[in-house]
Amino acid sequence: MSEAVRVAVVGGGMFFDEIIGPALMDFCRGGIAGALSSIGMSHFGPQVAAVPIEFCAIGTRNQASGTAEQIRRRSAEVLGNGGPNAYYGRAVWEEILEKETPDLLIVATPDDLHTPAILAALEAGADVITEKPLCLSLPEADKIIAKAIEAERLVGVDMHKRYDPFVRHLMTHSIPKYGPLNRVRCVLEEPLAVSTEVFAWAEKSNPFTYVGCHWLDVVEHYLKVRPVALYATGEKNLLENWDRFGPLIAAHRGKDPSTLKKTGPIHTWDSMNVNITYDNGMRGDFNNAWINPMEFEGAVNQEIEVIGCLGRGMVDQQDRGFREAITGEGSRTRNPAFGGVVLGPDGGAELFGYGKASLAACFLAIIRRRVLGEPLEELAGTYPSASEQRWITMILESAAMVAELNLGYAREGKGAPVTARFAEDGFEILDPLA
Repeated sequence: MSEAVRVAVVGGGMFFDEIIGPALMDFCRGGIAGALSSIGMSHFGPQVAAVPIEFCAIGTRNQASGTAEQIRRRSAEVLGNGGPNAYYGRAVWEEILEKETPDLLIVATPDDLHTPAILAALEAGADVITEKPLCLSLPEADKIIAKAIEAERLVGVDMHKRYDPFVRHLMTHSIPKYGPLNRVRCVLEEPLAVSTEVFAWAEKSNPFTYVGCHWLDVVEHYLKVRPVALYATGEKNLLENWDRFGPLIAAHRGKDPSTLKKTGPIHTWDSMNVNITYDNGMRGDFNNAWINPMEFEGAVNQEIEVIGCLGRGMVDQQDRGFREAITGEGSRTRNPAFGGVVLGPDGGAELFGYGKASLAACFLAIIRRRVLGEPLEELAGTYPSASEQRWITMILESAAMVAELNLGYAREGKGAPVTARFAEDGFEILDPLA
């Protein structure tokens, strides 16, 4: 096979630098066959090994930053060619889709910009891989799913936690021994820098939407459960008062408060606590935050615990065994299982880990459809699809609404009585004080 799968990317931020960019470089240099063992589909290797991947375009929003051009130059050095064409603009995907006609658009924009980019790509006949979450509302999810079906194209979602080998072993090998399940407890906390420095769009999202979706996907994908009811609360203490806490934290770190990237109040949640009743009688407790102190030992704090009638199991990020202490840097835990690097004898580097595995699953599905001509129905369940994210989108949207109402009532001294319930056609907010 000589015809390449042309890939364009919109968004050049943190996740592009850490996972998408390195994974795409590997795919361009050697195809996807080498990554398929991480998703248990290496038997497709011979069929897809000769399918070339071409990185044709990178688009970012602000031309003054020069991010897209920097990515072009770095990519050119690795690939030994001119690199992808660089584009800029508020809706940069529109120009890319028109001028480059890519086969695949990878969407790594802020959460609130996923939907317009995805729909435009589908309209142009491209397949899509989007960063999580798929989108922010059920109407958007339904529109994306319907458009993908109409266009006969794939929309994959980067839900990499389902490929974490520790989590996967727990969910596939251990849980069957635990008997009927009573409870699952999931924690994922991001560092304070995410909400105050890295993401300019934090106010348009929340920590549950940003990272809670990962554990929601793991629970739904492996346990095949559906939500019945939801209760949510949250805290708005630190970020809403960032004009006061920001300078205080900077001073504690010995830094000039005037160097803070954000100086005023940041109107979003510090943390959210979501409790879900599932249709198998199990309760799910999800705790998410993006204010973890930067001095915390790990890049993130993440754990999942499953409790059944006959047993229980837990995967904790900090207990995987890689701890180090470096003079001047302090103690840290590392997670190379997510995005590790293998140094080759020629001085090159390749990415490995479950961050890459999720992308490989989506690439394989797209190649099987676009190049090998397999029907869409045969690909179901082999990659994190938009249709699989519909219930998760319902949970994310309803949790934000319930938590907001409960916070308002709590501040008025009226308790926190609001809940939500779910059905196939959507969700209903139950507010006894409305």
